[in-house]
Amino acid sequence: MLIKEVKASNIRRTRHRNLRQGKPYSTTSYKRDDESTTFHLACLLNNEPISCATFYPENNNFFSKEKAYRLRGMATDLEYRKKGIGKKIMLQAFEKIKKKKGTLLWCNARLVAVDFYKKLGLQIKGEEFDIPDIGPHYLMYKKI
Repeated sequence: MLIKEVKASNIRRTRHRNLRQGKPYSTTSYKRDDESTTFHLACLLNNEPISCATFYPENNNFFSKEKAYRLRGMATDLEYRKKGIGKKIMLQAFEKIKKKKGTLLWCNARLVAVDFYKKLGLQIKGEEFDIPDIGPHYLMYKKI
């Protein structure tokens, strides 16, 4: 298995399978997917993505003094979860963000992902909140 940088178009099916089931395929595209400062990492098996995540610079009012990056669309196919793939993607992302002079990574974490992110050193900020049509989340962050 290989983790590498890919285009957003390569991971939209993975996002749909894992994050947007039952929703239109169009919901797998993010506004900032194709910006030059955005990067997407994927774990490939037989040249097909089985896990992915998207990262881009985005400030957050809670961390106004940081050069913050946002994580979106972290997804791993069910049969490959809990095998360390997501962790490898995140560790590679931390290094890449550091090289880009980023000082913090944040995300809106689904409840099912909170423990995964905690194991990587992310912390919860604030109270649980709901994202319409997706469900409950926590704001999480990690200084890089």
